[in-house]
Amino acid sequence: MKKIWFLLVLLPGLIHAEPLEYFLPKGDLYNATLPSPDVYLGQDLGDRHLRHDQLVSYFKFLAAGSANAQLVQYGETNEGRPLLLLAISSKSNIDNLDQVKKDKNTLKIWNGFSVHGDESSGSNASVLYAWYLLATNNPEVKKYLENTVVLIDPSFNPDGLARFTTHVNNSRSVTTVKDPNDISHKERWPTGRTNHYWFDLNRDWLLLTQTESKARVAMFQDWHPHVLTDHHEMGASSSFFFQPGVPSRKNPKITAENQMLTAKIAEHHAKALDAVGQTYYSKESFDDFYPGKGSTYPDLQGSIGILFEQSTANGGVMNTSNGERSLATGVRNQFLTALSTVKGADANRRAILDYQNNFFKNAQAQAAKSNAAGYLVDVSDNAYRGKQLLEFLKSHQIEVKNLAVNKSVAGKSFKKNQAFYLSLNQKQTTLLQSFFSADTSFNDNTFYDVSSWHLGMAWGLPFTSTNSAVEGNDDFSALNVKNQYKKGALNYVFDWHSGNAAAALHYLMQLNVPVRISSKPLHVDGVKVPAGSFLIEGNAQSEDQLFSTLSTITDAFSVKWYPVSTALAQSGIDLGSSNVQQVKQPKVMMVVGEGIDAYQAGSIWHLFDTQVYLPLTKVYSHQLSRIDFNDYSHIILPSGNYKNSLNKNTQAALKTWVKQGGTLIGLQKGAQFIEQLQTSKEDKKDTPDEEKATVTRLSYADYDKNQAERVLGGAIVAADADLTHPLAFGTKNNTQYALMKGSSVLKASDNPFATPLQITEKVRAAGFVSDHWQEKLKNKPLVVAEKSGRGQFIKFGFNPNFRAFWKGTQQWLINSIFQSKLIRNTTLSKDAEEDGHHH
Repeated sequence: MKKIWFLLVLLPGLIHAEPLEYFLPKGDLYNATLPSPDVYLGQDLGDRHLRHDQLVSYFKFLAAGSANAQLVQYGETNEGRPLLLLAISSKSNIDNLDQVKKDKNTLKIWNGFSVHGDESSGSNASVLYAWYLLATNNPEVKKYLENTVVLIDPSFNPDGLARFTTHVNNSRSVTTVKDPNDISHKERWPTGRTNHYWFDLNRDWLLLTQTESKARVAMFQDWHPHVLTDHHEMGASSSFFFQPGVPSRKNPKITAENQMLTAKIAEHHAKALDAVGQTYYSKESFDDFYPGKGSTYPDLQGSIGILFEQSTANGGVMNTSNGERSLATGVRNQFLTALSTVKGADANRRAILDYQNNFFKNAQAQAAKSNAAGYLVDVSDNAYRGKQLLEFLKSHQIEVKNLAVNKSVAGKSFKKNQAFYLSLNQKQTTLLQSFFSADTSFNDNTFYDVSSWHLGMAWGLPFTSTNSAVEGNDDFSALNVKNQYKKGALNYVFDWHSGNAAAALHYLMQLNVPVRISSKPLHVDGVKVPAGSFLIEGNAQSEDQLFSTLSTITDAFSVKWYPVSTALAQSGIDLGSSNVQQVKQPKVMMVVGEGIDAYQAGSIWHLFDTQVYLPLTKVYSHQLSRIDFNDYSHIILPSGNYKNSLNKNTQAALKTWVKQGGTLIGLQKGAQFIEQLQTSKEDKKDTPDEEKATVTRLSYADYDKNQAERVLGGAIVAADADLTHPLAFGTKNNTQYALMKGSSVLKASDNPFATPLQITEKVRAAGFVSDHWQEKLKNKPLVVAEKSGRGQFIKFGFNPNFRAFWKGTQQWLINSIFQSKLIRNTTLSKDAEEDGHHH
C-alpha cells in the first residue's frame, strides 16, 4: 500500500489535492490542539468531495473541542439528515448565546453553503472556514469575534449533497480525468441540485413548502443576522462572481443603503481574491429581485444578503474553454470570501448595525405615507386553508389579525371571523408589501427567476387593500372545524370544498369503505354541499369504527361532514341518482427520468405524497415499454421530451389504454405530447415557404432586450373558470390566477365544453408579460379535458401546483385524479353510447 501511495504522489495526473497552506492566509499561526479538517478526516481538501456525514462529524468534533463554538441542530431533512448551525464567537458570547442573539450591538453573520447540493465547493470549504476561525491565533480575527457571532451552515441541502457526492465519488478514477465528457462530470437524473422532493431550495426561502426551508427560516427569524452569505457554483468556464448584481435588476423594495453596504463589503472580496490572483466580476448576470432566494430574502428584512458564484469543477478537476477548474480552487475561493465577509462587515460594523436597527421603523414610516393601510384576505371558503395561511404568515413573523367586524371595500365583502387583516403598520411591512405586489411594469424586463409571487392570487383567496385601519383581534377559533356525530344516520356527506377533502377521500378508500361522489350539488335533509362532494353509508362500518373514522377526518383533515337521515332531496338530485357514482381507488403512475422537468415532477410527487397521502408510482420513461398500463387508472406526464423516449408501440399502447378507460394527464410539454398523440399524421401540414413569416432585421445591440420580450420567466395571468366542470370542483372563484413559466401554449379544443379554464383577454395579472406573450396568450386554454372512448386526455398549459405554493390552482390537478371519471362525453358523437349515457 505504501508503494501505491508513493506512486500516486510522484506521478503527474494522479491526485489533485492541495496542501493546507494553499488555502490559508499567509503568516497565521494555529492552535495545534485542534486538528485541521485534512488531519481529522484523513483526506486532503479538494481531493474527493466531502460527504455530508463527514461534515457533521467534523462540526461535532469542533464544537466539543472548543469553548468558542456551539453546535445547534435546527431541523432534519426528509431523508433524516441533520440541519446544523455552528455558532463561533468569544467564549463569553458562546456562554450567553441567547442573550447575545438579542443584542443589537453584536454583529451576526450567517455563512450558508451549497443550497444546491451539486455546487459542493461551498460545503467543502465550510470545514476549513470553521476550523480557521477557531484555530487561528490571528489577533485581528480574535478581535472580530469579541463582538461578532459567526453562524456557519455547512449544507443548506444535505440530501442533494449526498446524492451528488455519492455519484461523483463513485465515478472518480485514481487518475485525474479532466475531460468534461467523463461521467464524473455528468450527473444523472435527478441531479444533486435539488432536495429529496426535487425542489430547488434556493427558490423556497419565501414559499416555505419544504421542510429544510421551514426550519431554516425559523432559525433566520430567531437570529435575524445582519449579513447572510449564499455560496453557489456556476458554469465551469466562468470565473468568480460576488454581489452587487445588475443594478437595474434589483427588487424595488431593496434600499439604496443595502446596495451601498453590499458594495462596501465587496471591496474586501476583491482584495482577498486579488491576493491569490483569482479573476472575478460583479454587477453582471445575476439579479437581486425574487425574495425566494437566499441572497434576496434577507434584503427585505434589514439584513444584507450576498451571493457568491464559483465556477464549478463537477467531478473534481475539469478542462474548460477558459482553462482548468478544480475543486481545490473552489474551496479556496469560497473560504476566502466567507472570511472577507467577516472582515468587510467588521470594517463597516457601525453602519451595518445602524442599518438594521433603523430599517423596520423607516419601512413603517414609508408605508404610512402610502394610500393603503393594509390588506384583507377572505378565508371563509376553507378554514383549513385559513389555518395554513395563518401558520405561513407567522413563519415570516408577519402579524395577522382576525377580522373583528364585517367590512366592505370596493364592492368586496369580508365577514367577521372569516377573514384576516394584515396591517402595513408592522415590522415586516416590506415583506408583506412584496407578497401583495401586483406590478406588471418594471424598469428592467430581464428576470433571473419569476417576476411575481402574489400571495392572494397564488392561494386563490379573495383579497383587497384597504386605505383605513380595520378592527381585528387574535381570536382565530372560527378556523377550527366542528362536526356533530349522529348515531344511526343513513349516510354521511362530506363537503369537497372543505379541509383536505382529497386526503379524507383517499383515507376512506384505504379503509375499504365504499364511497360515492356526486357530479351535482346536493340538498338533502337540510344539508347543502357542492358538486364533487362524496358520501358513505351509515352502516359502512361498525358504530365504534365509524365514530373513529369520522373523528379522524375532522381532526386530521378538517373536512366538514354531515349526517343525513334520508336519500330524498329537498331540491336537485336524490342520493340514489345516477349522478352519484361509486368511485374506485385510483392507482397513479408518473413518468420521470432524463428529459423530464424534475422540478415539476417533484412538485407533483410532493403534492400527492405529503398532502393527499396517495402512493404515486414513479416510472422511468425508458421503462414504459415494459409496463402494463392496465395496472393503472391514471398516468401523469410532467413537462418534458417524450417524443424520443417513447417509441411508436408505447404511444399506441397509451392511446389504447385511454380508450379503454385510462386517464392520461399532461402538463405543458407533456400536454403538447398528448396533442401529438391525438393528432394523426394526415392532419399535420407544413407551412408553405411563401406563407412563412419574413424575418425582420434587428440591431445586434438590442439582442438582450429582444430575448427578454420572448422569455416568459414566471408571471401571473388571469383566467376564467367554468366552475360547473368536474375539474373545477372545490374551487370557488370565477377568476383564477395561474403562474405561467415556459413556452408551452395549448391548442384550442374542437369541443366547446372541453376548456374549463381559459386565459382572459386581459392576460396580465402580476409580473412581467411582454407584448409578445400578451398576444400569444390571450384567450388561450389553460386546461383542456377531452374524452376518448371510455377514458380521457387532460391537458394543462401550466403547472397548477407551481413550486407547491400555488394552492389556488392545485385543486385542478387533484381533481384530475379524483373527479376525472365524472367528465361526460360532450362531443355528441357515436362514442356517447360507450360512456353509458342512455336516455
